[in-house]
Amino acid sequence: MLAQHPHDVKLPTFPKPEIKVLVSESRSPKDIAQAWLDKFASVLASGDASHISSVVHADSWWRDFLALTWDFRTIRGIQKMADFLSKNMSGAQITNLKLQESGQFAPSLQKPIEGLDWVESMFHFETKTGRGKGMLRLTQGDDGAWKAHFIYTALQELKGNEEVAGARRPHGGNNSLEGGAIKGNWLDRRERQKEFLDEEPTVCIVGAGQSGLMGARLQALGLSCLLIDKNACIGDNWRHRYRTIVTHDPVQYTHMSYLPFPSNWPLFTPKDKLGDWFEAYASLMELNVWLSTTLTKATYSDSEKKWTVTVKRGNGTERTLHPKHVIFCTGHAGEPKIPTFPGQDTFTGTVYHGSQHEGASTYKSDLPGKKVVVVGTGNSGHDIAQNYYEAGASSVTMLQRRGTYVIQASKGLFMLHEGLYDETGPPTEDADVYGQSLPIPVQFALNVGLTERIAEREKENVEGLKKAGFKLDFGHDGSGIYRKYITRGGGYYIDVGASQLIIDGKIKVEQCPDGIKGFESNALVLGDGRKLEADIVVLATGYDNMRTSVQKALGDKVASRCKDVWDLDDEGEVNAMWRPSRHPGLWFFGGSLALCRIYSRFLALQIKAIEEGLNSQ
Repeated sequence: MLAQHPHDVKLPTFPKPEIKVLVSESRSPKDIAQAWLDKFASVLASGDASHISSVVHADSWWRDFLALTWDFRTIRGIQKMADFLSKNMSGAQITNLKLQESGQFAPSLQKPIEGLDWVESMFHFETKTGRGKGMLRLTQGDDGAWKAHFIYTALQELKGNEEVAGARRPHGGNNSLEGGAIKGNWLDRRERQKEFLDEEPTVCIVGAGQSGLMGARLQALGLSCLLIDKNACIGDNWRHRYRTIVTHDPVQYTHMSYLPFPSNWPLFTPKDKLGDWFEAYASLMELNVWLSTTLTKATYSDSEKKWTVTVKRGNGTERTLHPKHVIFCTGHAGEPKIPTFPGQDTFTGTVYHGSQHEGASTYKSDLPGKKVVVVGTGNSGHDIAQNYYEAGASSVTMLQRRGTYVIQASKGLFMLHEGLYDETGPPTEDADVYGQSLPIPVQFALNVGLTERIAEREKENVEGLKKAGFKLDFGHDGSGIYRKYITRGGGYYIDVGASQLIIDGKIKVEQCPDGIKGFESNALVLGDGRKLEADIVVLATGYDNMRTSVQKALGDKVASRCKDVWDLDDEGEVNAMWRPSRHPGLWFFGGSLALCRIYSRFLALQIKAIEEGLNSQ
């Protein structure tokens, strides 16, 4: 049953009548899952989509990544599911379904919330074009029949176009080189590849940060890639950030494709260390990167289905290329939102946006006499405020307009990943399948209980912040951090120390629900007329839609053909990110290190399918 918001859902609960056949030694989770999978296979083989009602509940969900269509889809309800299948099942040809027989995701009985038990299992399958993995979650109806409440199917590889990895790794010896070593050894060929002297890149990636490094996935599928970045070194997008920043996600969650972090890597990575890792990764993955390079012009030909891209390199030369695809990897946010206020030109202090923060140490000996006001209480606002306090500013005040969700890196953050992305967890690739297997609105609903448990675990921090005048917001419906991240890209803080400074009164908090009225020569004037004296004002006011990055780089004509990026569409999937943007040959890619790892597989498969004629886009 839908709640008032389109992505609010009420999870089902099922009574326990006597008719139900309970899970027991005589009917194990494996038996139940296998019986269902056999029936599901029969439905798919029948070619009659209406038969789906025999294996799913009335209010059921199917989340599909590329197995049935070349997009991400979440379908809810029997009728919509039947319609979806009738259009796509014959073309997809899902066959050879097999249960996961061992490990953490073999069939088991789980109890996600009170009143809801389900049998869940990973399963493997084939389609006409590839192979995939999925998850089934079965609940027992009033009649005792086990039917699916949630199905997930995700393509993992293309038949005949598998990744050159694992058992298919390249030979590497000189005798394996095309034309023999007489045409150049590995190094000779790499130098020519990096400059694209013998071919055009199929894909041009704009930005060589954590998103752009997804080029490793593309190259593993045999697609030639060029990465361009305005910085002088790979990793500078992190090195140039303020000196105290570290990653906010634990290392077990942030592994990169093909190359996990070493077992002795710190839980949270300092920015310069991460920059060095990116630089090493690009070299080890043999990525072709042009540094100190900017995109100056790009036009798309609908008839030829390719781009004409002009780039300016660090030595001043220009090069025109004709890739089939352009991927914007400039960060999951767009251009900085930099507001201006009446009287700002009369302010005698310093005003800048949080994206321009290079570190409080910029002010060195002058800082002890400075009064700092940080506008905004998200991750950046907290980090910047903490940076100024620790650097010796005479006072630091955070200006809060609305509530912020706070989760401690030392406590609640680990509860988000417990048993999945930790030292006891399953292989990362299986964890990725499991972690994305529920529809996003369902994840929101399940997160309500988790958010409550996290708040109880962090009770001392929560109460301390409230007493200090900090306004907490546990998210729409109390669903916590993930909903804020995936719909807004902000509105939360992963606490790495600033909260205690607020609780201790070392960083002050001022509420300003009416916003900022303007500036005077030495102060901010709030909407209610109060004044805050300031020497430095940092606007930690966030970023615009990522489509604005394309608009700035490629102009209105290209940007107008793209969807807005981020937040959720009507089905509950993320808009335009990692999937078709609506503009042919143009893709958006970004997010956390973990999301880049997970979704690089799917974007690479979409592009490879287009190049192999499997996907007409």
